[in-house]
Amino acid sequence: MPDAPLLHYSTSTAPLQAGTPDKPAANTIDITVSSPAGQKIYCSKIDVAVPISAPDDAGAYFTEPPQSSITGKWSPASAQMKTGQELGLEPATNYYHVVFQAPPIPGFDLIDTPLKISITGNVAATPGSELTCPVTETSGTTSGKYTRKTPQELTWDTAQPVFYLHNFLAGAPDRPTVPRTKFNAGDEVYLTWESNGSEFQLYDGDGTTLYEGPATSYTIPRDKILNDTTFTLQASMTSEAQQSTGFHPVYQYATITITINNPTLSQMTVTNGTRTPWIQGAVDGKKSRVTFSEAGVEILDNTGAWGALQADKADLNGVNTEWVQGKNAYDGRITFPTEGLNVRRAGGGDWGTVFADKADLNGVNTEWVQGKNTDDGRITFPTEGLNVRRAGGQDWGTVFADKADLNGVKTTWVQGRSTDDGWIGFYSEGLHVYQGQGNHNWGTVQADKADLNTLKVKYL
Repeated sequence: MPDAPLLHYSTSTAPLQAGTPDKPAANTIDITVSSPAGQKIYCSKIDVAVPISAPDDAGAYFTEPPQSSITGKWSPASAQMKTGQELGLEPATNYYHVVFQAPPIPGFDLIDTPLKISITGNVAATPGSELTCPVTETSGTTSGKYTRKTPQELTWDTAQPVFYLHNFLAGAPDRPTVPRTKFNAGDEVYLTWESNGSEFQLYDGDGTTLYEGPATSYTIPRDKILNDTTFTLQASMTSEAQQSTGFHPVYQYATITITINNPTLSQMTVTNGTRTPWIQGAVDGKKSRVTFSEAGVEILDNTGAWGALQADKADLNGVNTEWVQGKNAYDGRITFPTEGLNVRRAGGGDWGTVFADKADLNGVNTEWVQGKNTDDGRITFPTEGLNVRRAGGQDWGTVFADKADLNGVKTTWVQGRSTDDGWIGFYSEGLHVYQGQGNHNWGTVQADKADLNTLKVKYL
């Protein structure tokens, strides 16, 4: 009959979370091993058998091989899955057999400071049941002289698991293990989370439900996310006992914000300005672009050629352009050659007409000027000077003015404004003064003085 254990064992007192086989709960069990006060105990090996299948008594168990560690100079020597029959325990239960050994160094087998063993993994249990782990030591009171002692069963209570929701992450479907929050517009986004909830509901930024069900992951379809969006995940938990008593579910919430590198926005208001090299349309295939260069703003069409600007008004300090035309194809066009300004009729090179109320110009180069009506007079500009013609022909016209300040006047005759006024004719031999009414009767010269070199008269 093996001897009783020499070492003292204490365990963590907090109840373990009782997960279910399909949703086990993460747990850690701690075992502290120490020598009784005033005694020197030597130990070469400690075996811990952790159940990894459901025991016959419906107790708790780990759903997969757990991770183990020990503090101090010891370390796990080996770990194997064994049946209860192999270990002399419950035959129907499988165990994860962890063996901790003291290093083969003199003095290291003395348990003079406590050893702390930690075993971590996922546990399934009926709430209120126990997790039982048999522990067997190989020890003695003298270094190098050890015997295997009677197994000691260490137990941990279990309780209803704490409802949790965490690790709400996003990634690309082809790289689901790489967390990221920046995507391009229209990309698929793979969302995952960890929870022991029974039901989940995923909402987009507008509160629309994207997913509802028990799964802990969801892929947002292509072309669904076009701008920055915050997704909200609601997890609910209702146990079978709660459902039978009509108990309302408990909720947990988590959020994640996805940033879009090239968002599509319905409207944007910017108060402190926007910095961007270009702006491009994205609606109904209209991809014209506005770029911002050192010289100013460039407008390009869908092919990359110069585009058109349509607006109600343009208030500009200057415009550099080859031509200006009205909105319709049959409107006139103004071109800007080196010499100045050309006004053309629509669809050709014929000269067009300028209509204006006034013209304040430094100079005008033109063959002729005429009033707005076809029966108005016309002024032509021959090499010799200025011709004033009557409308529709070559007859001399009349100049009406208040005064004329001229260096010289060339004319056949001069007459007062009325046809009754006298008139002066200019002949090769000199000056003739005639009476009015268009006749050639000599007229009278009236003056205060006459200063002449020669005077020829018929009589005085």
